[in-house]
Amino acid sequence: DVVVEYLIRQVEAGAQLLQVFDSWAGLHGPETFRTFCLPYLAEIAERVKDAHPEVPIVAFAKNVHYGLDALADTEYDVLSLDWTMDPSAARDAVGDRAVLQGNLDPCALYAPPDALRREVQHMLAGFGPHHHIANLGHGMLPDHDPEHARVFVDAVHEHSRHMRTV
Repeated sequence: DVVVEYLIRQVEAGAQLLQVFDSWAGLHGPETFRTFCLPYLAEIAERVKDAHPEVPIVAFAKNVHYGLDALADTEYDVLSLDWTMDPSAARDAVGDRAVLQGNLDPCALYAPPDALRREVQHMLAGFGPHHHIANLGHGMLPDHDPEHARVFVDAVHEHSRHMRTV
């Protein structure tokens, strides 16, 4: 109840998109995820959508490659993938039921700019040109160089433009 109320209040305060994080979901195996995590994640999205159907909601359930198909059957509009998930397999599991977000390994931001650009290109190729929001596969680390975050964003723009024109 508290999470749902908090998210609804976020929308009332002006949030235009919500993201629900379950960074520990991958500690469960497939069956315990379906029993102990999925019903609650689904209920959160359903209740928030009942109150605010216009607001997109993202689910980030870390390392639950085995649960993407089930998550795609919930009210979440976007499923965020961590860096351990294969984009092609995720696309096969989800189809067009949800947009995919992710999934560059945050440690790639430690790489030299040219290597980082190659990693971005590889990530984007794995997702294809549609229904993808480029992002890291988890959060930035405290000692990341902000300039490398800029390289990441610029590389996403550059390679995305190229993918749309080919």
